[in-house]
Amino acid sequence: MFFAHPILRHFAIIVMALALFMAIGGPLALLQGVAWVGMVHDFSKTGTLSEAVAKTFDGHHLCPLCQKLVKARAAEEKTPVTMKVDKKAEVFIAGSSASVPVPGSRRFTYGPVPFVLMPERFIAPPVPVPISSGLLS
Repeated sequence: MFFAHPILRHFAIIVMALALFMAIGGPLALLQGVAWVGMVHDFSKTGTLSEAVAKTFDGHHLCPLCQKLVKARAAEEKTPVTMKVDKKAEVFIAGSSASVPVPGSRRFTYGPVPFVLMPERFIAPPVPVPISSGLLS
């Protein structure tokens, strides 16, 4: 195992979870949740809780944080996921004059398989089968 020490293993798991959280847009989702809670809190001061929830999720009453999140998501969608490469593929492909050595090969054989008769493969259960005395009564 690469990380033999338990602390290193836990640290690696935490770092990987944090990287995954960042990669899937976790910070924006977390801020969106904070914005929704704040909106429900603010709208519930002037009306009922059901009206506050309806105003929060109808899309017409955006708070300043929600407006910034919409702009951030739009900017995130505009940036390409992959980098654009200006180089031509022909630069990286070797020409036909270049000789690439063929990897060596050798014959591979599996070891002998022992022949075992079918009755020897299975072990019979103990006779008599042990039964707990509490199950019979």
